[in-house]
Amino acid sequence: MATAADYVGKNCPYCGAIDSIETDEARGEAACVNCATVVAMGLEENVATRFEKDATYADVDRGGDVGWDPENGGAIGRATARNAGLTREEAAAAAAGLLRHPNAAASAFSAGPFGDTAKYAKTKLHPRMSAQLEVFFRLSRRHDEAILRDAIALAKHFVGFRRERGMRVEHQTEVAAASVMLAAERLGQPIPLSEMRVLDGTLKDVESRRQEILDATNLGEEMAQMAKHYAPNLIHYYVRLLQLPLIRYEMPCLALFRAIRQCESKPGPGASELAVFVEAEKVVMAVLLARTEPRLRWPNKPPPPADPSAEPSRATLYSGFASSAHLQPVRVEKLMRVAERAVPLIRPEFERLMQTPEFAMAAVHTMGEAVVSMTVKTEDTKSYAPVKSEPIPTSAPSAPNIAGGNRKRSRSRSTTPQVPPSSASQER
Repeated sequence: MATAADYVGKNCPYCGAIDSIETDEARGEAACVNCATVVAMGLEENVATRFEKDATYADVDRGGDVGWDPENGGAIGRATARNAGLTREEAAAAAAGLLRHPNAAASAFSAGPFGDTAKYAKTKLHPRMSAQLEVFFRLSRRHDEAILRDAIALAKHFVGFRRERGMRVEHQTEVAAASVMLAAERLGQPIPLSEMRVLDGTLKDVESRRQEILDATNLGEEMAQMAKHYAPNLIHYYVRLLQLPLIRYEMPCLALFRAIRQCESKPGPGASELAVFVEAEKVVMAVLLARTEPRLRWPNKPPPPADPSAEPSRATLYSGFASSAHLQPVRVEKLMRVAERAVPLIRPEFERLMQTPEFAMAAVHTMGEAVVSMTVKTEDTKSYAPVKSEPIPTSAPSAPNIAGGNRKRSRSRSTTPQVPPSSASQER
């Protein structure tokens, strides 16, 4: 049966007024404030005000059992693992009112990072979409709260844009997933679609919703320019997820990724199969090959352990990575079987790329920008090149523009050693 929540943000079907429907919980009615026409009657009582026989004072303090509303400042109820897809720990945090964005109320009315966000700042999202936005963000375990804020702003912009034109907003779960993915990608922390489908197995056509959001927010050109940073940023995330040293693995993994892409059209075992996989899966291939394949070597690669039994098996590594990255273990094992067969084809191209000036530098990235750059010592070089350093601001804007996503800075985390006092000063 329909409830009052189903009419939140709806347009009047009689006079066409935008976002003009208000509900009366006591009467169970929904009416248009523009033409004073009763749109619906006999609505089911809202769960926020419904009498519950076994409710406790703690439940009343938390606002009932309606979930939460992050874009209006935080929790307004409980969230359970049954209806939100949360783990037991996250469901407990939601029940305590902790699963929310603390500064969402203040940021919801501030100027956004794209388009005319202030125009849609007061757009009301359906409670289901509001809940899904935070669920996707929390389950992805990206810890930058700016992703959630920008995802809410994107969803509001899209919903408000369609309501202005009298268009319905359908597939709300897919819209929420696409909003979180776009916000994360703009901030240099991409979330692959394969990961989203593991977080919510009911997702359908997310790519179409993504394109609709890009059209509504005029972000198509910006995201097209930032697409070249998708693979490096995802490699950075996966290398950190495996707890590998970035200075030794990040650039070799990027070289492996490019070698895999260049080997797709070459004749050889496994080459035709490489072309079947999407870009995010080729990133997984590159990172896991760099971690497990002994035939792939580079100058500063860590040596294998002295005791071979101390090294976990490949199957264990693949399964552990799939669990941490929210990927399907069967899919990871399948693409790694293809990658292992194609190693003889990938290796020469990888070694050629590692000799180029671009990959002769070991770089560490953060949020899509290089922050450390130094020359790798090889047989041809006698010493390491000096590390270039320059000051950078301690805080960065939550949503970078196009230039911010493309620029690269160099800096050193090491402190300058103090100059020892001279002998003359010591005699004094």
